[in-house]
Amino acid sequence: MTYLFLKYLHIIAAIFLFGFGMGSYLYLIAASRTANPQVIAHVARMVVRFDAWITTPAGFIQIITGYLLTRLMGLPLTTEWVLTSLVIFLCVGSLWLPVLVLQTRMQRMALAAADSGMMLGEAYRAVYRKWFWMGVAGFSGMFVIVLMMVMKMTPWQFMGMLG
Repeated sequence: MTYLFLKYLHIIAAIFLFGFGMGSYLYLIAASRTANPQVIAHVARMVVRFDAWITTPAGFIQIITGYLLTRLMGLPLTTEWVLTSLVIFLCVGSLWLPVLVLQTRMQRMALAAADSGMMLGEAYRAVYRKWFWMGVAGFSGMFVIVLMMVMKMTPWQFMGMLG
């Protein structure tokens, strides 16, 4: 029963982590494409809040439940797919704080532009580009982690099965 409950929490946390993260990412991309500082400021403020209040705690729940599940299953953390997923998770996680900082900076820049009646310039676009590509890297890693969780193997082991 404990195993099933932890597995349920692990899956729900993955859904929140991936779902809210991807939703926030796509909303801020859409808002940025309007080039309207008021829209961008409003959406960025919500994105920062959701990422801080929902997505970040879901990441911690993932770590805790994942660790407890490996203990219950008697799986060493050095099992290749477990270790690989942990390394990728830590890499994705290392992007998280910079992403939050960039999102906050984007929100402040948009708010300042809206308050002054100005348009957003190259400085905003430069921050946006960094944020965008960090998101691409982070979500690519998350897709690979989900593959490993489902298949219980590394991507190269999976590709070897196909060949």
